[in-house]
Amino acid sequence: MTSKPSFLFGLVILLALSFSSCEKDKDLDAENEQELITTVRLSITNTTTNQTTVFNVRDLDGDGGLPPTGDEVLLKSNSSYTLSVSFLDESDSGKIEDITEEVEEESAEHLICYASTGSMPTVTVTDKDTNNQTLGLKGSFSTTAAGTGTLKVTLKHEPEKGSTAACSTGETDAEVTFNVTVSN
Repeated sequence: MTSKPSFLFGLVILLALSFSSCEKDKDLDAENEQELITTVRLSITNTTTNQTTVFNVRDLDGDGGLPPTGDEVLLKSNSSYTLSVSFLDESDSGKIEDITEEVEEESAEHLICYASTGSMPTVTVTDKDTNNQTLGLKGSFSTTAAGTGTLKVTLKHEPEKGSTAACSTGETDAEVTFNVTVSN
Protein backbone atom coordinates (compact mmCIF):
# COMPACT_ATOMS: atom_id res chain seq x y z
CA MET A 1 0.00 0.00 0.00
CA THR A 2 1.27 3.49 -0.91
CA SER A 3 1.46 6.06 1.83
CA LYS A 4 0.06 9.54 1.29
CA PRO A 5 3.43 11.37 1.59
CA SER A 6 5.16 9.17 -1.01
CA PHE A 7 2.15 9.44 -3.35
CA LEU A 8 2.17 13.26 -3.04
CA PHE A 9 5.95 13.33 -3.55
CA GLY A 10 5.57 11.24 -6.72
CA LEU A 11 2.79 13.52 -7.96
CA VAL A 12 4.92 16.64 -7.36
CA ILE A 13 7.85 15.08 -9.27
CA LEU A 14 5.54 14.10 -12.15
CA LEU A 15 4.09 17.63 -12.35
CA ALA A 16 7.56 19.20 -12.19
CA LEU A 17 8.75 16.99 -15.06
CA SER A 18 5.71 17.87 -17.18
CA PHE A 19 6.21 21.59 -16.65
CA SER A 20 9.91 21.34 -17.48
CA SER A 21 9.02 19.38 -20.64
CA CYS A 22 6.64 22.12 -21.72
CA GLU A 23 9.32 24.71 -21.02
CA LYS A 24 11.80 22.86 -23.24
CA ASP A 25 9.23 22.66 -26.06
CA LYS A 26 8.65 26.42 -25.83
CA ASP A 27 12.41 27.04 -26.04
CA LEU A 28 12.72 24.85 -29.14
CA ASP A 29 9.75 26.57 -30.80
CA ALA A 30 11.26 30.00 -30.14
CA GLU A 31 14.56 28.86 -31.61
CA ASN A 32 12.87 27.74 -34.87
CA GLU A 33 10.43 30.63 -35.07
CA GLN A 34 9.54 31.38 -38.68
CA GLU A 35 11.19 34.50 -40.06
CA LEU A 36 9.23 37.13 -41.95
CA ILE A 37 10.08 36.98 -45.66
CA THR A 38 8.92 40.08 -47.50
CA THR A 39 11.07 39.79 -50.63
CA VAL A 40 12.13 36.97 -52.94
CA ARG A 41 15.01 38.06 -55.18
CA LEU A 42 16.25 36.28 -58.30
CA SER A 43 19.70 37.12 -59.63
CA ILE A 44 19.87 35.78 -63.18
CA THR A 45 23.14 35.74 -65.15
CA ASN A 46 23.37 35.26 -68.92
CA THR A 47 26.30 32.84 -69.26
CA THR A 48 27.34 34.25 -72.67
CA THR A 49 27.42 37.95 -71.75
CA ASN A 50 28.05 37.41 -68.02
CA GLN A 51 25.45 40.13 -67.35
CA THR A 52 23.46 39.70 -64.13
CA THR A 53 19.97 41.14 -63.71
CA VAL A 54 18.04 41.20 -60.42
CA PHE A 55 14.28 40.66 -60.20
CA ASN A 56 12.17 40.98 -57.04
CA VAL A 57 8.72 40.12 -55.77
CA ARG A 58 7.93 42.14 -52.63
CA ASP A 59 5.14 42.00 -50.09
CA LEU A 60 6.39 44.53 -47.54
CA ASP A 61 3.26 44.40 -45.37
CA GLY A 62 3.28 40.57 -45.21
CA ASP A 63 0.29 38.27 -45.64
CA GLY A 64 -3.06 40.02 -45.84
CA GLY A 65 -2.89 43.76 -46.55
CA LEU A 66 -1.74 44.87 -49.98
CA PRO A 67 -0.93 42.34 -52.73
CA PRO A 68 2.73 41.68 -53.60
CA THR A 69 4.42 43.63 -56.38
CA GLY A 70 6.88 42.01 -58.75
CA ASP A 71 9.34 42.64 -61.53
CA GLU A 72 8.81 40.94 -64.86
CA VAL A 73 11.71 38.61 -65.68
CA LEU A 74 13.09 39.53 -69.13
CA LEU A 75 15.19 36.90 -70.91
CA LYS A 76 16.70 36.40 -74.38
CA SER A 77 15.70 33.39 -76.49
CA ASN A 78 18.24 30.65 -77.21
CA SER A 79 20.38 31.64 -74.22
CA SER A 80 21.79 29.90 -71.16
CA TYR A 81 21.43 31.30 -67.67
CA THR A 82 22.39 30.66 -64.07
CA LEU A 83 20.30 31.90 -61.18
CA SER A 84 20.50 32.37 -57.46
CA VAL A 85 17.60 33.15 -55.15
CA SER A 86 17.62 35.22 -51.97
CA PHE A 87 15.00 35.62 -49.25
CA LEU A 88 14.88 38.97 -47.45
CA ASP A 89 12.99 40.71 -44.66
CA GLU A 90 12.63 44.35 -45.70
CA SER A 91 9.82 45.18 -43.25
CA ASP A 92 12.07 47.53 -41.25
CA SER A 93 12.80 50.44 -43.58
CA GLY A 94 16.17 51.06 -41.94
CA LYS A 95 17.45 47.49 -42.12
CA ILE A 96 17.37 44.54 -44.54
CA GLU A 97 17.70 41.10 -43.00
CA ASP A 98 19.02 38.38 -45.32
CA ILE A 99 17.06 35.22 -44.45
CA THR A 100 19.08 33.33 -47.10
CA GLU A 101 21.89 32.94 -44.56
CA GLU A 102 19.56 31.00 -42.25
CA VAL A 103 18.37 28.83 -45.17
CA GLU A 104 22.03 28.02 -45.94
CA GLU A 105 22.87 27.29 -42.28
CA GLU A 106 19.82 25.00 -41.99
CA SER A 107 20.11 23.65 -45.54
CA ALA A 108 19.12 20.09 -44.58
CA GLU A 109 15.78 21.47 -43.38
CA HIS A 110 15.01 23.56 -46.50
CA LEU A 111 14.25 23.07 -50.18
CA ILE A 112 13.63 25.66 -52.89
CA CYS A 113 11.26 24.40 -55.59
CA TYR A 114 10.77 25.88 -59.06
CA ALA A 115 7.72 25.41 -61.27
CA SER A 116 7.67 26.93 -64.75
CA THR A 117 4.96 27.45 -67.35
CA GLY A 118 4.89 28.60 -70.98
CA SER A 119 8.20 29.80 -72.43
CA MET A 120 9.98 29.73 -69.06
CA PRO A 121 12.13 26.58 -69.15
CA THR A 122 12.55 24.17 -66.25
CA VAL A 123 15.20 25.21 -63.72
CA THR A 124 17.84 22.60 -62.91
CA VAL A 125 18.98 22.94 -59.29
CA THR A 126 22.78 22.96 -59.04
CA ASP A 127 23.49 23.08 -55.30
CA LYS A 128 23.21 20.60 -52.43
CA ASP A 129 22.49 20.74 -48.71
CA THR A 130 24.75 19.40 -45.93
CA ASN A 131 23.39 15.88 -46.55
CA ASN A 132 24.14 16.04 -50.29
CA GLN A 133 20.43 16.46 -51.10
CA THR A 134 18.98 19.08 -53.45
CA LEU A 135 18.78 22.60 -51.95
CA GLY A 136 17.83 25.06 -54.72
CA LEU A 137 19.50 28.36 -53.86
CA LYS A 138 21.33 28.04 -57.19
CA GLY A 139 20.21 26.72 -60.56
CA SER A 140 20.52 26.92 -64.32
CA PHE A 141 18.28 26.87 -67.39
CA SER A 142 18.32 27.55 -71.14
CA THR A 143 15.68 29.39 -73.11
CA THR A 144 14.49 28.42 -76.58
CA ALA A 145 11.76 30.28 -78.49
CA ALA A 146 10.33 33.68 -77.63
CA GLY A 147 7.13 33.79 -75.60
CA THR A 148 5.75 34.33 -72.12
CA GLY A 149 5.35 32.20 -69.04
CA THR A 150 5.79 32.15 -65.28
CA LEU A 151 8.30 30.94 -62.72
CA LYS A 152 6.98 29.99 -59.28
CA VAL A 153 9.58 29.91 -56.49
CA THR A 154 8.67 28.10 -53.26
CA LEU A 155 10.76 27.87 -50.09
CA LYS A 156 9.83 24.71 -48.15
CA HIS A 157 10.73 24.00 -44.51
CA GLU A 158 11.27 20.38 -43.46
CA PRO A 159 10.16 18.75 -46.73
CA GLU A 160 10.61 15.03 -47.35
CA LYS A 161 13.80 15.46 -49.37
CA GLY A 162 14.62 12.63 -51.71
CA SER A 163 10.95 11.83 -52.31
CA THR A 164 9.47 12.48 -55.74
CA ALA A 165 6.83 14.67 -54.06
CA ALA A 166 9.28 16.67 -51.89
CA CYS A 167 7.92 20.01 -53.12
CA SER A 168 4.43 19.15 -51.89
CA THR A 169 5.60 18.24 -48.38
CA GLY A 170 6.73 20.33 -45.43
CA GLU A 171 5.71 23.86 -44.54
CA THR A 172 5.76 26.66 -47.13
CA ASP A 173 7.86 29.57 -45.81
CA ALA A 174 7.53 31.67 -48.98
CA GLU A 175 5.96 31.30 -52.41
CA VAL A 176 5.92 33.83 -55.24
CA THR A 177 5.33 33.78 -58.99
CA PHE A 178 7.38 35.83 -61.44
CA ASN A 179 5.98 36.71 -64.88
CA VAL A 180 8.53 35.88 -67.56
CA THR A 181 9.01 37.22 -71.10
CA VAL A 182 11.48 35.57 -73.46
CA SER A 183 12.28 37.74 -76.49
CA ASN A 184 14.48 37.43 -79.60
